Amino acid sequence: MSVKLSPRDTLLVVALLCILAVVGWWFLFYQAREQEIADTQTQLDDSVTRLATYRAAAAALPALRTEVAGLQTQREVFLQALPQTQNIGTVLAAVQQNVGAAGGTLTNLTVAPGATTGLPAGVRPISLNMAVTARFQPTFQLLRAVETMNRFSTVSALNLTLPAPDSRDPALSSTLTMTIYTFDPTQAGGATTDATGAAPNAPAAPTTNAPAGGTR
Repeated sequence: MSVKLSPRDTLLVVALLCILAVVGWWFLFYQAREQEIADTQTQLDDSVTRLATYRAAAAALPALRTEVAGLQTQREVFLQALPQTQNIGTVLAAVQQNVGAAGGTLTNLTVAPGATTGLPAGVRPISLNMAVTARFQPTFQLLRAVETMNRFSTVSALNLTLPAPDSRDPALSSTLTMTIYTFDPTQAGGATTDATGAAPNAPAAPTTNAPAGGTR
């Protein structure tokens, strides 16, 4: 049995179907399209920002290359100014002369390889541990002499031991740990040397006071 709708009911049904179609189009097509457009616009804005950054970097590239070349030149000059690794004995002799010139007595001098981590290829650090006996004024002069070597050395530890106060100017026992940075041209073009690489042999500590002198 069929149901015959009145013209009014038919109009209402058609209107309801149209409303449902518009709502479905709104949520299923229009909203998705708007979100897609918004995402595309965001991506476009990001691309424009990156493009501006890349253009600025490209404009600064020539100046950056010039600066890098200057830094590389300064690095090469600095490395060439370091004492040669094969001439470490001369540097150690200068240290011994500083002790003798200051009026102190070098009782012990040990040499060990230093850690090369983070250093340029070709740079070989040599760790020195010195034991010196001297009064206050010679000890102070020795420390000043060591300071003049700061172009290629660093002092990592300094220990002073004061004996029994039996005089106004007693002899101090000093232990000084420092690192001397040397340059090995044969390793400059290769990989960084191992941290456990052997250090060059050091001359024996003098048994008598060395002649006056000092490092450059």
